Amino acid sequence: MKQWTHKEIKAFRSELGLSQTEFASRLGVTQTYISLMEGGVKKPGRTMKLFLDCIEEKNEMERKVMKHGKGKKKR
Repeated sequence: MKQWTHKEIKAFRSELGLSQTEFASRLGVTQTYISLMEGGVKKPGRTMKLFLDCIEEKNEMERKVMKHGKGKKKR
């Protein structure tokens, strides 16, 4: 399980192209909590780290599929 520093959380959210509100909605938390984590005030707990790991893994899998052209429509 990744430790997820406040900088990594913010960079990951930005990489996904999500606002704090959108990211919070996906994770089932408030925008305030995301802001506090990104600001280094709050550290993500075990469950949050697992959620982040899952989203990161899914994002990487989708990127690989698109890279290899399997996301393209057949003609």
